[in-house]
Amino acid sequence: MANKSLAYFMRESAKNQEIIEIPGLDSIKDESGKPIPLKVKLLSKKEIDDIYDKYRTKELLYDKKGKPVINGGRAVFKEETDTNRALRRIIVEALVYPDLHDKDLMEYYECHDFSEMPAKVFPSFKEYSYIEKAVLTAIGIFEDEDGDADDEVQEAKN
Repeated sequence: MANKSLAYFMRESAKNQEIIEIPGLDSIKDESGKPIPLKVKLLSKKEIDDIYDKYRTKELLYDKKGKPVINGGRAVFKEETDTNRALRRIIVEALVYPDLHDKDLMEYYECHDFSEMPAKVFPSFKEYSYIEKAVLTAIGIFEDEDGDADDEVQEAKN
């Protein structure tokens, strides 16, 4: 059997987060009329899981009589995740440019919750839909059925 060195698993790519550039929106252009490209940080699975955990609630489940539900000697809990807010927060954390954490940008949109920023900065359905698909496809959460955003993201990664 070959040497069982753990060095194979000590990859720099696993420690460092890659930032890729994806095509921008046709509705947001620079002085020369070209769409401004966006920069996306490829979040790790742990970062994504941590975000989902922040938007997960867990509460004791009660029966119709108001008594806690017990199964196998243990209390049963109802767990819910606000997936929409979690996905918006993932977009905020993944976007490096524009930085949706920026104080001035948040003040401009009169926004106090990071998870609201994607909908404020990209208010039309078409803009928001593109940003959501492009960012979530880039980080691997979402797979684009029609392939358009996925092709552009794959091209940006290469």
